[in-house]
Amino acid sequence: MKRGFRDCLLALLSVVTLAVPSAAAITTSGAPQAAGPPPVVPGCEQGCETTFSAALPGGHRLDGLHGAGGNVLAYWDGASLVDTAQVRGSDGQPYERVTAGLCGAARCSVAFEYGAHSAAVATLRVDTKITVDTAVEGVSADVRDLNADGLPDAAVRQSTYEPSFALAPLYWVTYVQQDDHLVPTGCTTPVQAYEPAPLTPATGPCPTNV
Repeated sequence: MKRGFRDCLLALLSVVTLAVPSAAAITTSGAPQAAGPPPVVPGCEQGCETTFSAALPGGHRLDGLHGAGGNVLAYWDGASLVDTAQVRGSDGQPYERVTAGLCGAARCSVAFEYGAHSAAVATLRVDTKITVDTAVEGVSADVRDLNADGLPDAAVRQSTYEPSFALAPLYWVTYVQQDDHLVPTGCTTPVQAYEPAPLTPATGPCPTNV
C-alpha cells in the first residue's frame, strides 16, 4: 500500500517537472531586444543641423548636414551609415553651409554657401559610397531638375566683374547633368537687380571677360 502511494507520487512529480519550462527556454522566448541608437555621423559629434534629406533607390538616402566644422554629407542604407563626405572648395577648405540638395537615379546636386558672398554646387554619384564629380563656384547657387529628365541639375550666378565685383551686373549659368558631370547650357542676360534662379536651361551667350 505504501509502495503504491509512493509510485503514484513520483509519477505526479514527473508530470509537473515536464510541464515547467527550462530557464533557457524562458530566455530565448522573451521579447526581442530593442535596436540601439543610430550611429553618430563623423563631424557631427557636437551636433549638426539637417538641411535636406533626399530619398534614393533601394531604401537609401542622402542627408545634407552642417555643424561646427562645415558641411557634412551622410549616405544611409536604412538605419545603417554607409559613407560620409565633406565637399571642399577650390581653396581646399570645406564649404561652410549646405543650403539645398536634390537627388535622382543615384545622382545628386548639392548647393553650398561659404564666405560672405560665395556659393557653389557639387554633383555627386552615390552607389557604394559618395563620389564628388564636379563643383562649380559663384555668387549664389540653386539645384533643380531644369530639363525634366529626372536628374538633378544646377544654376550658379556669376559676376561680370565690370567695373568691379561689388558694382558689376550678375547673370546665371545653368548646368544639366550628363555622365556624372555638370555641363553648361548657356547664360542669362546680366542684370544689376535681384534675379531668381532660372526654371529651365538658359541658352543665351555668356560674357567673355570672365
